[in-house]
Amino acid sequence: MDFLEGVVRLAGLILGWLFGWPLHLFRRWMDRQPDRDPSQISAVERFGRLALGLSLTLCILIPLGWLIFK
Repeated sequence: MDFLEGVVRLAGLILGWLFGWPLHLFRRWMDRQPDRDPSQISAVERFGRLALGLSLTLCILIPLGWLIFK
């Protein structure tokens, strides 16, 4: 039982490192962006935000769906 707990903790640390630092960098980048009202954002920036949101969502949902429905 102790070995299994150690393996789970190690896997958690590895996954936390793999996903944690890119999210941290993204959060720091978002914090540096100026706060603007959505009506002041150009159509190109709206499309970019939409594309970023969709790509991040797909990067999470596709592997998750593969793991669940494999």
